[in-house]
Amino acid sequence: MWALFALPAVALSAALLLYPFLDSARISLLEWTGAGPGVFVGLDNYSDLVRDPVARLAIRNTVVYSIGMTIGTVGVGGAIALAIDRRILGSSVFKFLIFLPVLLPIVFTSLVWAFFLDGNFGGINDLLAWIHPSLSRPWLGDPATVNITIILVSVLQFAGFPMVILIAALRDIPRYIHEAATIDGVSALQRVRHISIPYVRDVIATITLIQFMFGFRVFDQVFVMTRGGPGRLSEVAATFVWREAFVNRRFGYATAQAIVTSLVIAVLSMVYLTIIRTKRLERAG
Repeated sequence: MWALFALPAVALSAALLLYPFLDSARISLLEWTGAGPGVFVGLDNYSDLVRDPVARLAIRNTVVYSIGMTIGTVGVGGAIALAIDRRILGSSVFKFLIFLPVLLPIVFTSLVWAFFLDGNFGGINDLLAWIHPSLSRPWLGDPATVNITIILVSVLQFAGFPMVILIAALRDIPRYIHEAATIDGVSALQRVRHISIPYVRDVIATITLIQFMFGFRVFDQVFVMTRGGPGRLSEVAATFVWREAFVNRRFGYATAQAIVTSLVIAVLSMVYLTIIRTKRLERAG
């Protein structure tokens, strides 16, 4: 009986997930321009990826972006959630303003930031030049700042998502625990460290994994703000796949990169889940 109930979900998952992945694996073994029959080349596309410095850079940039965006959004969102949980004056309005960018289209916010960060007429450079001329620079055109700028833009847009999740988790903490700690003379910082954070530890672990996996899908921000430049130094896996498939017409090569990216996500996620599971068992023991 249980198999009959599970069959529709299994069939739908196989149709929408398993089949596309297997077909993509098949395409990655071909030299294919997107039309007509492809030529079987075996693992040549994968060996070319290993030798391609841009492909390696794209994977490295994607990993760095995912880690930076995850730490930034969870850290900033968590700090704001802790502040709002204190029910400070105007916290509802502040919560709305922080969460609002999450609701806006990524392309729109990326265009706005690209305009403000422009090295010639951007408002941010005008402000920094007013403070000191040496602070002004082409943030999206400088190899030293382009990747960190994209990460910061993403943190500012997506910090609201971990914030609302953590606010909900913090509100589940029984108030009498904080009240008892306050009566015993425990400071606000100590309550955060020994009550709030341990209580929502599992929620933080889950939202961290979600943000990390979301970071690997980065495309819109890089495509709109830099197109992978300057000199492809901000190239990420998704923009690399787009360029190789739809510009260079190398669909087999692009699919091989997509497969490698998926495997990297799977491996890193499994490592993270293993670490979290081990820590849970240690706490339970």
